[in-house]
Formats: sequence, C-alpha cells, structure tokens
Amino acid sequence: MDELGDSDHRKIGQELGLFVVSDLVGKGLPMLLPKGALVRNELERLIIEEKRALGYQFVYTPHIAKKEIYIKSGHIGRYDAMMPIMTDENGDEFVMKAMNCPHHFEIYNSSPKSYRDLPLRIAENGTVYRNEKSGELAGLLRVKNLTVDDTHHFIRQDQIESEMKMIFGLTDKIYKAFGFNDYKVEISVRDPQNKEKYFGSDEVWEKAEKILIESVKKWGVSYTVEEGEAAFYGPKIDVRVKDSQGRYWQLATIQLDFNQPENFDLKYVAEDGKFHKAVVVHVAIFGSFERFMGVIIEHYKGIFPLWLSPVQVKILPIGESHFLYATEVMDKLKAENIRVELDVSDETLGKKIRTTKIEKVPYALVIGDKELADKKVTVESRDSGNLGASSIEELISKLKEEIKNRK
Repeated sequence: MDELGDSDHRKIGQELGLFVVSDLVGKGLPMLLPKGALVRNELERLIIEEKRALGYQFVYTPHIAKKEIYIKSGHIGRYDAMMPIMTDENGDEFVMKAMNCPHHFEIYNSSPKSYRDLPLRIAENGTVYRNEKSGELAGLLRVKNLTVDDTHHFIRQDQIESEMKMIFGLTDKIYKAFGFNDYKVEISVRDPQNKEKYFGSDEVWEKAEKILIESVKKWGVSYTVEEGEAAFYGPKIDVRVKDSQGRYWQLATIQLDFNQPENFDLKYVAEDGKFHKAVVVHVAIFGSFERFMGVIIEHYKGIFPLWLSPVQVKILPIGESHFLYATEVMDKLKAENIRVELDVSDETLGKKIRTTKIEKVPYALVIGDKELADKKVTVESRDSGNLGASSIEELISKLKEEIKNRK
C-alpha cells in the first residue's frame, strides 16, 4: 500500500477498515467491513428516500435468470461481459445477471397496464455480475460484482420531456449532497458507419438521439456527442462529476430505449383503447454503489461528513472514574441513532485524541472530573477544533440537525 497516493481509496479503505479484498474470494470481489457497510447503508438510505418521494417503487429480483431472457434482450452475443452459462440437473441453462432490466421488464408485464398507470418507476438496488478482465479490476472502482442503483421508467411518449426533467433534477439533488456541483455530460450515439451492431430502425434511433440532445440542452449542462458509444439498444447520457481534486468521474447513466419495449412487448392501453408501446428510460445515478464509494472515499480523502461517517462520535473518558458517566452518555447517543464508540483504553488523553483524528471521527467528547461534576462533555470537532462544554441534550440536538441536513 506504500506506493499508493494518500488519496487512493484502496489505501484509505485499509486505514479506516472500510473494505477488504481476499485472494481466496477472488480479485474484483471486494467485501465491505462493518464500517464500510455503514457508509453503504447511508448511501442506500439517501437514494431510497429521494426516489420514494418521487413515486419510485422498489422491487427485488433474483441474481440469475434463464439464458433465454438474455437472448430475447439481445445481450447474449452483443455484450462481452456476460458470466459463463450454468446448467442445472434438468438441462436448463442459467446466467448470473449482468443487468437488471430484463427482470424489470418481466415485472412490468406481470399485469396489464393502462395509460393511467404511467409513468411507472421501478427501482432496485440490484447486484449484477460482469466478467471483467483481470487487468482492469481495481479496488472498488472496477469489480466483478456491482450493485446498481437501478431504475426503469416506463412512460408514454408524451411524458419523455417531463420525465427527463425530473431525472435531471433528482441527479442534481443527489450529487449536491456530496458537494458535486460541477459536471459534464457525454451523449453516446450510434456509429453511423456500423449500424448493424444496434437494435432498431434509423427512424427510432434518430428520434431517440434527438430527444436526448434536446433534453440535455434544456438541463443547461455542457455536453459532447460521442459517436459509437451507445448501448446496442439505445443512446445514452453519461454524467461525469468533478471531485475535490479536479478529476472527472463517470457516474450516472441515463438511457432512452425504444427497442427493448418491442422485444419484450411492453405495452399499455392508451386513451384510444388501443395498445401502444411504452418507452423505457434506464437510469443509475450512483452508477454502482461500489464505484461511487471508491469515488467519494477519494473525494473526501476519508474525511466523511458527519452523516456518512461510520463512527460519528468517540467518547474519551480521561480515567476509570469517568467510565460510568461516559457509558451513560454513549447510551443516550445510541438511543438517538448516533453512531458512537467509547474508548476505555489505558492510553493518555493526548494519545486518545490523536487516534480519533487518525480515524477521522467528526466529534470527540472528552470527559474528566469537571465534565462529570457538571454533567456535561467537552466537544472536540475534527473540522472546527475545541467547541467547549455542552450538555448532552444540546449536543444531541446539534448532531441530529447536522445529520438530518446531511452536512
């Protein structure tokens, strides 16, 4: 790890105990440790809260499916990173899913739909598996198993503009929670010299590409058009965000799809009483939780804001006589769902404070004779230094407000 830079997420991940990669489990298969899992939980909480507020409905789907569904979707034969096919005792062939969309299409088709049912927004934080080349695997940024904050928007053609506006607004809101305010867009379109690689007619592709370009123009974000980078079933938008070190990371993907609705007969009954095909928008804002975690570890250099910090508060009693009161303080913080640890080691207070700073904990609470007598704590802020004495009630109110606002 010595050769890695100080902001490399692999080095920080090891120092803070966030994740581990085992040779026996396999390269490209990182495992989140308890503190890393807490960061992941907060990311999931954020994305679920924001999506549910906009009417998204969350589902769970299996991690495998019969080979035929990927033949129908066109992935087998066109997508190089599919995992090897498995055969069960009945001779049926299955594939570990490399994407969630075919499963979501089958959920859509599980009941009849009317124009009144649309837009229908199906969401899943779904794990997929991709047979990435060994040399391309790197920590959390490139893995074989990735959990996508996946959504599929089933909409009418007259809803495309409003749906894209809503998606862009959600993307803005999510990214601003991490201080990502500067980003650019790449619009990926067909290779006009190699059209046989793609599903669908010229008319469908030209229409979809035009809609995406016009939508991004209205969003007001700088963009480029990249020929030959589209998915085989539709053009897409890739959003690259600028981090605290001035680097751009590809995160969100937004794809407009007129072709898979034909393959899977994704229809609804329109106002005219006839069947019409839905339009699908594929959206992932984080991209994947693994990659997003790698990006924000480097973006923050491990100095997470309070709401994301695995340990939010560390209590530092000076001596054994302060342990009982320190435990009472810890119990009160835990009762308010504040993540807290108690340091009852024999180390000096100075050493305890240094350790807390190395661990990048946002707040340390020092408890000595005066704090015990006054039933208060002395608050040491990682970012602002000594904040003086505080009652437990005042401290809890301050912390809860900071966490609620995701500061």
